[in-house]
Amino acid sequence: MTRPSFVKMHSVNFIQSMTDEKLILDEIIPESLTVSGQQRHPEPFPMVYGLHAGKKKIDGVVDWIQHERDSLLAQLTTTGAMLFRGFPVASDLEFDSFIQAFGLKNLAYDDTFSNAIRSNRTSRVFSANEAPPSVPIFLHHELAQTPVYPSHLFFFCEQSPETGGETLLCRSDVLFESLAHEVPEFIESCKNLGVRYTNIMPLNEDEESGQGRSWCSTLSTNKKLSAEEKLRHLGYQWEWQEDGSIRVVTPVFPAIRKLDDKRCVFFNQLIAAYRGWDGGCSESQKTISFGDGSEISGKTMSIVSDLADHLSFNLVWEKGDVALINNSLVLHGRNTYIGQRSVLASLAVDTHSLFSDQ
Repeated sequence: MTRPSFVKMHSVNFIQSMTDEKLILDEIIPESLTVSGQQRHPEPFPMVYGLHAGKKKIDGVVDWIQHERDSLLAQLTTTGAMLFRGFPVASDLEFDSFIQAFGLKNLAYDDTFSNAIRSNRTSRVFSANEAPPSVPIFLHHELAQTPVYPSHLFFFCEQSPETGGETLLCRSDVLFESLAHEVPEFIESCKNLGVRYTNIMPLNEDEESGQGRSWCSTLSTNKKLSAEEKLRHLGYQWEWQEDGSIRVVTPVFPAIRKLDDKRCVFFNQLIAAYRGWDGGCSESQKTISFGDGSEISGKTMSIVSDLADHLSFNLVWEKGDVALINNSLVLHGRNTYIGQRSVLASLAVDTHSLFSDQ
């Protein structure tokens, strides 16, 4: 894929307004870019901002973000994802400063119920899913299978791989509209019944799995009674396995959510659970069910997965790229890759509810 050229799009109002603030913002004046495969819904997806960094420093970028924070976050509620290319972000600490400039509340990884193995770099920055390069991470809304999920995700490309390793992005509202047309009965069942997830939490970290975080780490305890008490409080069902792992079944979670502007989104973990979890079962579809326990057919989930793949944008990482994603509006995933790849991540929570139906 060819590198994008720097193309200024004069229709972006707040970029024009920034020209009057050059001295204050250390002349941080990004340009909108067009990149291969970029979609329109009708706004660009993702929105891409480029900067001829030159001698510019992260402090100037922080000032710019703080000045434009409200405009950027408002735009994100419409477009869903932003890519910042060519900005002077070269380390985990500079990435941390970039994140802090948005003024969002940090969601520490240790405070989540994610099953992915990650390593912290700072209190808010950690490695993205450390599953092996040969293991794809299928499309999902971050932590939608748990009671605690972020409103925003940040990603930083510390090192791009030799080939592959693209991050997949899919507009969840666009997917919802397609599914409502193609599989309306499934969508109605999702609305009326919700969904439940079944997963195995191993006793020890399983580095070969995208869901390999141990139950001790996930539940922040190495004592079975304490683990059971936490699961009971959250409404989970559980069953201890002979190998010391624990099979858990979540309470009923919504599969369709409504945003403040009344758009419906396919907010769940169904695709990833169907395609990428084994849950200790011989058939992957057993990892998911409707809220009443009834089956979600593999045939339907194949249609759902294929539609999502068709609607996805492949983000080809370049070293130094930073992406900001609205978790309520965009699903994401990861392709397999060859070579060394290092993408860091951070989770954040806005002060108001993600959804109008909460």
